[in-house]
Amino acid sequence: MASASPKAGNSLLESVDTDRQVERGFVSDTIAAGVIFALVLTVGQRIVGFGRGILFCRLMTDQQLGQWSMVWSYLMLLAPLAVLGLPGCFGKFTEHYRQRGQLKTFIGRISIISVVLTLLMAGVLFSFPAKISWILFRDESQLGLVRFLAVALIVVTASNFLSTLMESLRQVRTVTLMRFVTGLMFAGVGVAFLMVWQDGASAATMAFAISCFVGMIPGVWVLWKYRDGIRNDGEALTHSAMWKRIAPFAIWLWASNLLNNLFEVSDRYMLIHWSAGPSDLAQGAVGQYHSGRVVPLLLVSVAAMLAGLLLPYLSQAWEAGKKEKAIKQLKWTVKLIAISFTSGGVLVLFLSPILFDQILQGRYNDGLSVLPLTLVYCTWFSLMCVAQDYLWVAEKGKWATLVNGLGLVVNIGLNMCLIPLIGLHGAVIATACGNATLIVLITLMNHRFGCKADIGMWLCVSLPLVLLLGNVCSLLAIVLFCFICVMTNCVLDLQEKSDLEAVVREKLSRFFPKLLR
Repeated sequence: MASASPKAGNSLLESVDTDRQVERGFVSDTIAAGVIFALVLTVGQRIVGFGRGILFCRLMTDQQLGQWSMVWSYLMLLAPLAVLGLPGCFGKFTEHYRQRGQLKTFIGRISIISVVLTLLMAGVLFSFPAKISWILFRDESQLGLVRFLAVALIVVTASNFLSTLMESLRQVRTVTLMRFVTGLMFAGVGVAFLMVWQDGASAATMAFAISCFVGMIPGVWVLWKYRDGIRNDGEALTHSAMWKRIAPFAIWLWASNLLNNLFEVSDRYMLIHWSAGPSDLAQGAVGQYHSGRVVPLLLVSVAAMLAGLLLPYLSQAWEAGKKEKAIKQLKWTVKLIAISFTSGGVLVLFLSPILFDQILQGRYNDGLSVLPLTLVYCTWFSLMCVAQDYLWVAEKGKWATLVNGLGLVVNIGLNMCLIPLIGLHGAVIATACGNATLIVLITLMNHRFGCKADIGMWLCVSLPLVLLLGNVCSLLAIVLFCFICVMTNCVLDLQEKSDLEAVVREKLSRFFPKLLR
């Protein structure tokens, strides 16, 4: 792909690469257009996902819902584990090798290794279903579910690979469309399967695999259409030069993702294996927990999407020597996520009685009781997902891995102590403490390596705690915080306010030009 010409902009959200190559190669989306398109389409996707999550809760028993919750987490854990985190290198190094005319070789080598490793992992699941079933579900009888998990693993890994590659090529609209199609298909196929398939967890697993397969179609089409953009027109890329360059990043990214995903699944896994009752009751507790996570996990999925979209743009600015711009983009994003997600959490608290008492028919009272703290820790986890992008761009990934490791230790240690005593509530408290550890340490690490944390950053990190004050008090607290943002410079400084105003005016001018004049 030909190198694009950098062009300075007035907004933090403007991409350095605004000269689009349309004759040959990919047409890269600007960060402003990409993020706005992604957010708009993601709203529809999350609405569909919310409806699907609620229907899953109604159509499955507590035990089946708990099994599906575990399958979902295992897919998120095993997919990057199988490929050693190598596709994660795309966000950091695609621009590097594109500029040097070595992109085709780079992508080809990652692809071959990823295919082989994924098939090996799936083969292990197929070969030892009984042992895997006991490890995953504390139940040796779930042989069919384990085999469905193996099939889904292959498809999900391929989908993740393609999405990561397209993100690194700054094809934000294509990636967003892929996810929208996947979410829409999963809702339709999943509900249909649950209505005709007795085993709810197996039905949901196969529906997700089919949906991911269909969702890849837009990405495959764009990749094929602009295949000439992935080529070699520079010096030959030797194996030693390539692996010496990317191996440290890949190893630390793989370790960090592994720890992150272990962190995400550890509380529910320990609920199954550390609960005093039989396995079916433990799986039912996980089902109750899942109901309290349906809405908060929507926030996490949006943050993960934003983190993936943001990384290539930060990397591009970093490669261009504009480190200050990358830092400003990151800090700006983290602050806005904290304010918007906490505000969304307040709305969720007000609507939760309708959701749990009426829509879910009062079947998930335990899920309702843990909802406020679940919203708090999911918001913290969302902030951490975005904030750690800075460490990867600055090639300080080992520190992100260390932070994830410390958070995991805190989480597991507290789960071991609290689950035998207070069950589900102990798991939620332990997970919240672990997430607090993550966001505080990531902010400190960013500060150490150049992304200075001002008072506004720390206020935003602490903001989700207002969700524990109750519905009315949390609403008053978020209104007061927004007032402080507007009237003072404690949270958003003058430059950040100016940038925000410029972005808003630029976008509104397209729809209301006369009004703005």
